[in-house]
Amino acid sequence: MHIMQLTDFYHPVIGGLERHVATLSIELIQLGHSVVVVTLQSGDLPEEETIDGVRVIRIRSWSQRLDRLYSDTSHPFHPTGPDPGAVGALRRVIKRERPTVVHSHSWLEYSYFPLHREHSGPAHVVTLHDYGMACARKTLQHAGHVGQCQGPSMIRCLRCAPAQYGVLKGTAITTTLRASRVLHSRADRYIAISTAVADGSRQALPARTEIIVLPTMVPNNMSALAEATSRPVFLPADDGYLMFVGALGPHKGVDVLLEARRRMRHKPALVLIGTPRDDTPPIDDPGIVVARNVPSPQVMASWMRASIAIVPSVWHEPMGQVAIEAMLVGRPVVASDVGGLRDVVDHGSTGVMVPPGDPGALAAALDGLLDNPELRRRMGEAGRLRARQFEAASVTPRVVEVFEDALLSRAKKSRALPQR
Repeated sequence: MHIMQLTDFYHPVIGGLERHVATLSIELIQLGHSVVVVTLQSGDLPEEETIDGVRVIRIRSWSQRLDRLYSDTSHPFHPTGPDPGAVGALRRVIKRERPTVVHSHSWLEYSYFPLHREHSGPAHVVTLHDYGMACARKTLQHAGHVGQCQGPSMIRCLRCAPAQYGVLKGTAITTTLRASRVLHSRADRYIAISTAVADGSRQALPARTEIIVLPTMVPNNMSALAEATSRPVFLPADDGYLMFVGALGPHKGVDVLLEARRRMRHKPALVLIGTPRDDTPPIDDPGIVVARNVPSPQVMASWMRASIAIVPSVWHEPMGQVAIEAMLVGRPVVASDVGGLRDVVDHGSTGVMVPPGDPGALAAALDGLLDNPELRRRMGEAGRLRARQFEAASVTPRVVEVFEDALLSRAKKSRALPQR
């Protein structure tokens, strides 16, 4: 198969979605398929280049000319409806590349939807990495409220989206997203990275749409990478610390974690690896280490020396890749019982799930595991086995099966058409 991956951003932009697309592309090539990634142009990056064996084509959209749309012009997200410039560019690329499958991962899909044909051309598979088909903010969380939104509605969304985008942009994104729902039938298959994402997206899709749940993936052999990486210099002197990785904001439960640490009976060091934000709570405890801009090998090496991984999110995480990485090196996980984390952490087996936003429950769970080294060891070993299910070598063949099923279904429909 020749597979075209569509994504708003790609290298050098690094995020969970971008890592997934890169890992999947490399794994597909190793399985004998050809891959091209099509993404939006930004800055002075070349229009075409090859990165880690993957061909990358960058296209321009008309919306990129409107600098006021973007708080960061180096990250020009695609609008929530077809962009004429991007539609034209995709048409030219598809005519040249002649892909077997177009695999969409972000709002760039809205400029491919008008090009999709039910009985001819490439199959179209859409992977839902977040709640972006139903929610303009992609979080399915109402601005200013803890917990999941009760469900998108035009009035509710028009009140919520401006909190993130401003009034004009928030209104435009929301109304266009709602109008674009008519295009959501222009896909042969939908994949969601978790049960939570599938459930949260379903109301924006045509009735009776089947959504296949396949997790996002981590690269193979990350545990070996952790073992081969030297102990990072920023870590506390002694191993056995608690560890958190992620944006240092309230939506990730950082304030809940800090309060839980104050309530704990045990006081091991706490390592926070992530990016401070405007809403990062004050951190003045000498027992807490904050590290930023840490490369992936050092993150994995740090997980290997921690005692417990903590994922205290209060919003409905689409997946929980941080928990998977910790489990790969045998760390038990204490996580909030929300979103895609429920698909990752097996309560009582690979870790402990606690109510979101409850520092008392989080403190009790951490103290309980620190009291029981043997339980931590058993959970770590169980987690190591479970995490292998999320490695690229395990997930990619299942993605290929979805591609093949979509192609087979299209072939059957074509044969059933009346012959002229």
